[in-house]
This record gives sequence, structure tokens and C-alpha cells, in this order.
Amino acid sequence: MIWILVLVFLFAFLMGVFQVPIWIMFGVLAVAVVFILVRNQLIFGKDAEKIMSYLNKSKSPHLQFLYHNLHGNLPAAEQAMGKIRSKKLKQNSELMLLMEYKQYEKAKELLSKMAGHKTKWYTLADIAINEGDDASFKQYKDKIADTFFLKILEVDQAVYDGKKEEAVALLDKMLPNLRGYKLLTAFQYRKQILEGRV
Repeated sequence: MIWILVLVFLFAFLMGVFQVPIWIMFGVLAVAVVFILVRNQLIFGKDAEKIMSYLNKSKSPHLQFLYHNLHGNLPAAEQAMGKIRSKKLKQNSELMLLMEYKQYEKAKELLSKMAGHKTKWYTLADIAINEGDDASFKQYKDKIADTFFLKILEVDQAVYDGKKEEAVALLDKMLPNLRGYKLLTAFQYRKQILEGRV
């Protein structure tokens, strides 16, 4: 990926040296940005296996963490998390691990340090489901506007209530409309339910 950016920079430099009109330079830049976005499986990918392969081949510690976490290989995920430099990504990764280990008190403590956004409210609602706290669940659910997170909460509720067939059916309805990381998350969640890991 870095080589593509280096080539774009070199190409832009050469166009500047040869005094190519600015609109052509912006056109080339727009094509390069679209190419990079389309090539990135985590954004527009339609095949969960290709997205998983993309994560596996990635050298980014965060993407390696996601790969191992989604496969349930938590020791390898912890090791990859140790290499993540970004504070925000490291916090999100630690939160994912705490949720996998069902350490809800530590997760709440970490969430109290994070800014209010949809991931925070989704995680707090998920913790409320697992603790059987309906009042907190409704409070946090009302703060979520993202339909994906709302539907995943319905799936979480169905799994908690022991209605795994209903949860799989909900995920099956969602899968055709999802792309990228959301598709991969729903696909892996479905797989975990069917394997009895949830």
C-alpha cells in the first residue's frame, strides 16, 4: 500500500515539474484515491473470505489483531495488540478482548475513559444485556443511531435469550446488505453462533 502512495507522490512531482494543468493533477489524484478505496477490502469488500485473507496478509498490528480476534485466537490477538501504537486503536482492541473474556467491570472502567460514540454505547448496551439490566440497556440503546449496531443488539438479545436460530436468521437477513468490516463482523458472529462459541 505504501508503494502506491509513493508512486502517486512521484507522479504528482513529475506533473509539477512538467507544469501539467492543475485540473489534470486533481483528476489523477481523484482516480488514485478511488483506486485505493476500492482496493481496500475493509471498506467495500463483498466477500468475507477475501476480507479475512486481506486481514491475514496485512502487516498492520491492528489488522492482525482483528484477524486473530475474529478467529477466536485471543493469545495471538493480545500479542498483536501489544504492537499497536495508536492510543485509540489500542483502547478499542483492549475493549474487544475484555468483552471476549467477559470481564465487564474492566470494560466499563475502560469505557468511562472513552468519548461518547456509537461503539461505546453499543458495548455498554451489550454489557447490560449480559448482566440482565433492562433499564440500562434501553438507556444505551436509545443513544445509538447506527442501524447496524441496533440490529446486532437484536442479535445479542436473541443469543442471550437462548434463541440462537432467531439470531442466525437475523444475521442472514443482514448479510446481503453489508460491506467491508461490518460484513465480516456479522459473518464471523454467525459462524460463532453456529459453532456454539457464543
